[in-house]
Amino acid sequence: MDPLEGEALSGYLLRLAHRLGVDPLSLYIRTGLTGSRPEGTKITRVTPALGFNLDDVSLDAFSRTTRLSREEVTRLLVAPLGVRYGPLSTEYSKSQADERSRFVSPWVLSDRTQYCPDCLAGDRSSQIEQAHGGAWQRIWRLSAVFACLRHGRFLRQRCPHCGEQVQGEAKNLIARPRDGELHPTQCRGSTPVETLRAARPACGANLAKTDQLQDFLPPASRSREAVFATQERLLSFLASDGPEHVNSVGWLVPTAQYFTDLRTVATLILMTWPEARTHAATSTLAKILDQEAEQRHRAFENVRDTPGAYLRKVSVYIAPSENPTVTAAILEMADRFLNAPDEHEAARYLEPLAVEATYIHRKVGYALRTRPGTSFPLQVALLAHRRGQSSTATAEEIITKHGGFRKAPSNSA
Repeated sequence: MDPLEGEALSGYLLRLAHRLGVDPLSLYIRTGLTGSRPEGTKITRVTPALGFNLDDVSLDAFSRTTRLSREEVTRLLVAPLGVRYGPLSTEYSKSQADERSRFVSPWVLSDRTQYCPDCLAGDRSSQIEQAHGGAWQRIWRLSAVFACLRHGRFLRQRCPHCGEQVQGEAKNLIARPRDGELHPTQCRGSTPVETLRAARPACGANLAKTDQLQDFLPPASRSREAVFATQERLLSFLASDGPEHVNSVGWLVPTAQYFTDLRTVATLILMTWPEARTHAATSTLAKILDQEAEQRHRAFENVRDTPGAYLRKVSVYIAPSENPTVTAAILEMADRFLNAPDEHEAARYLEPLAVEATYIHRKVGYALRTRPGTSFPLQVALLAHRRGQSSTATAEEIITKHGGFRKAPSNSA
């Protein structure tokens, strides 16, 4: 069975298993995705790392068994998107340098995914998609993707029927991997049971059914138009034919690094909210961030004075929300700040965030402002205090000399 355009390996396994009438775990084993494990090893789950990258042994075995080329198999994997998406890149994300921790970045969904009901319904003119559903897109694993532009709807992570994650679960790329009865478009979440000893049945709700889904933002609203314009811009950066460099605080940086800058600014906006509230695109988006920031601030206070616990303190603000409107609101603002025409305009937005973050918690604020992988121009903008024209010129000289950064043209994306 040929992969669909943009399909993820997990979705391909679900559709192929359904076509062959076997469970996903059996197909996982039969196609050689277990790699060079010792003979007799008991395999009970489909590891989340599988959807991101394959070793040569697994890739060759899967290619041979499914009769796909190595290039076709590679296009099913998420890791290659790291060329354009910093949180997946070993170059721009220090936490990704260790292969064992490569798939736990909060800005990469390793053990769960998002979905668009209309995409899962598939192309009704295709017999294959009529029978087995549309593609589970690999790009849905990126937290910077929150909407489907083709169908004009926000992505979802949870089933509207049972409220559970729809496909993955802890330590499993595919939930209920032994269940071969479920259709690829059915929810694989487990419904509650009355007794602890009872087996939890699958939810099984049809995720491609859209008639009862309520939209997150009113159609034709200014808020919706603003965030969908941001999503269109970000997706253009992630496209294979997208720009190699884009504007970040008035300087050209590699596209992959831009997404690391975006993550940093989004985190600082949340940490210091309501510092940037006056810059919200609409009052609706501001209210969405009011509610999210209130929850984050409460969570931060619970760990603020805990000795150590550094990662927990940082993760309170850096982890993206499951609510697509929250992700949309925060990325719309962060992208707008970074897309300022020059560092002078960017400083108007960013310097107050840097000062407030230091006031809230010096160590955490400093760590976020200097997070590994962020561009040097952004670090200069965040570390600098308000300065006069002469000191600004000095900062320009420093940035220009550091790694050969070039100023972004005034009409840059």
